[in-house]
Amino acid sequence: MATKKSAPHETVGQRIRALRLANNLTQDEFADRLGVSRSAIAQWETDRAGQVRENLERIAKVLGTSLAYLVSGETGSLQGDELALMRLYRACASEDRQILLRTAKRLARG
Repeated sequence: MATKKSAPHETVGQRIRALRLANNLTQDEFADRLGVSRSAIAQWETDRAGQVRENLERIAKVLGTSLAYLVSGETGSLQGDELALMRLYRACASEDRQILLRTAKRLARG
Protein backbone atom coordinates (compact mmCIF):
# COMPACT_ATOMS: atom_id res chain seq x y z
CA MET A 1 0.00 0.00 0.00
CA ALA A 2 1.09 3.53 -0.72
CA THR A 3 2.03 5.83 2.08
CA LYS A 4 -0.93 7.83 3.34
CA LYS A 5 -0.77 11.55 2.77
CA SER A 6 -3.18 14.14 3.99
CA ALA A 7 -5.79 14.38 1.26
CA PRO A 8 -5.84 17.70 -0.57
CA HIS A 9 -9.18 19.37 -1.08
CA GLU A 10 -11.00 17.28 -3.66
CA THR A 11 -12.25 19.05 -6.75
CA VAL A 12 -15.58 18.57 -8.51
CA GLY A 13 -13.72 16.75 -11.28
CA GLN A 14 -12.06 14.36 -8.84
CA ARG A 15 -15.42 13.57 -7.25
CA ILE A 16 -17.01 12.95 -10.67
CA ARG A 17 -14.18 10.62 -11.65
CA ALA A 18 -14.25 8.70 -8.36
CA LEU A 19 -18.01 8.23 -8.59
CA ARG A 20 -17.86 7.21 -12.25
CA LEU A 21 -15.27 4.56 -11.40
CA ALA A 22 -17.27 3.42 -8.36
CA ASN A 23 -20.21 2.91 -10.73
CA ASN A 24 -18.01 0.85 -13.08
CA LEU A 25 -18.57 3.26 -15.95
CA THR A 26 -16.05 4.05 -18.65
CA GLN A 27 -15.86 7.62 -19.86
CA ASP A 28 -17.63 6.49 -23.05
CA GLU A 29 -20.49 4.82 -21.13
CA PHE A 30 -20.87 7.81 -18.84
CA ALA A 31 -20.88 10.19 -21.82
CA ASP A 32 -23.59 8.09 -23.53
CA ARG A 33 -25.80 8.22 -20.44
CA LEU A 34 -25.44 11.99 -20.27
CA GLY A 35 -25.67 12.63 -24.01
CA VAL A 36 -22.29 14.36 -24.17
CA SER A 37 -18.93 13.54 -25.73
CA ARG A 38 -16.24 11.46 -24.06
CA SER A 39 -13.92 14.46 -24.33
CA ALA A 40 -16.42 16.51 -22.26
CA ILE A 41 -16.16 13.89 -19.51
CA ALA A 42 -12.36 13.99 -19.68
CA GLN A 43 -12.44 17.78 -19.39
CA TRP A 44 -14.79 17.69 -16.41
CA GLU A 45 -12.71 15.07 -14.60
CA THR A 46 -9.56 17.13 -15.03
CA ASP A 47 -11.32 20.35 -13.99
CA ARG A 48 -10.99 21.99 -17.38
CA ALA A 49 -14.57 23.20 -16.96
CA GLY A 50 -16.38 22.96 -20.25
CA GLN A 51 -20.09 22.87 -19.51
CA VAL A 52 -19.93 21.01 -16.22
CA ARG A 53 -22.09 23.53 -14.31
CA GLU A 54 -24.96 23.19 -16.75
CA ASN A 55 -24.85 19.41 -16.38
CA LEU A 56 -24.28 18.94 -12.64
CA GLU A 57 -27.85 17.86 -11.83
CA ARG A 58 -27.83 15.21 -14.57
CA ILE A 59 -24.33 14.07 -13.54
CA ALA A 60 -25.49 13.66 -9.94
CA LYS A 61 -28.52 11.66 -11.04
CA VAL A 62 -26.53 9.30 -13.28
CA LEU A 63 -23.91 8.79 -10.55
CA GLY A 64 -26.49 8.30 -7.80
CA THR A 65 -25.29 11.14 -5.63
CA SER A 66 -26.44 14.54 -4.48
CA LEU A 67 -25.72 17.85 -6.13
CA ALA A 68 -24.32 19.06 -2.79
CA TYR A 69 -21.77 16.25 -2.77
CA LEU A 70 -20.60 17.01 -6.31
CA VAL A 71 -20.26 20.72 -5.67
CA SER A 72 -18.82 20.77 -2.15
CA GLY A 73 -18.05 17.22 -1.09
CA GLU A 74 -20.75 17.56 1.56
CA THR A 75 -21.94 14.10 2.55
CA GLY A 76 -25.11 15.37 4.26
CA SER A 77 -27.06 12.22 5.01
CA LEU A 78 -24.08 9.99 5.79
CA GLN A 79 -23.68 9.28 9.49
CA GLY A 80 -21.68 7.07 11.80
CA ASP A 81 -19.78 4.27 10.10
CA GLU A 82 -20.71 5.44 6.59
CA LEU A 83 -19.25 8.87 7.24
CA ALA A 84 -16.13 7.35 8.82
CA LEU A 85 -15.64 5.11 5.78
CA MET A 86 -16.05 8.05 3.41
CA ARG A 87 -13.47 10.09 5.32
CA LEU A 88 -11.00 7.21 5.35
CA TYR A 89 -11.56 6.60 1.64
CA ARG A 90 -10.86 10.26 0.85
CA ALA A 91 -7.64 10.14 2.87
CA CYS A 92 -6.26 7.26 0.78
CA ALA A 93 -4.01 7.50 -2.23
CA SER A 94 -5.66 6.81 -5.60
CA GLU A 95 -4.26 3.29 -5.92
CA ASP A 96 -5.45 2.44 -2.41
CA ARG A 97 -8.93 3.71 -3.27
CA GLN A 98 -9.07 1.20 -6.11
CA ILE A 99 -8.13 -1.61 -3.72
CA LEU A 100 -10.84 -0.50 -1.29
CA LEU A 101 -13.47 -0.37 -4.05
CA ARG A 102 -12.59 -3.86 -5.29
CA THR A 103 -12.70 -5.22 -1.73
CA ALA A 104 -16.03 -3.53 -0.95
CA LYS A 105 -17.58 -4.89 -4.16
CA ARG A 106 -16.34 -8.39 -3.36
CA LEU A 107 -17.74 -8.19 0.18
CA ALA A 108 -21.08 -6.83 -1.02
CA ARG A 109 -21.52 -9.84 -3.30
CA GLY A 110 -21.27 -11.88 -0.28
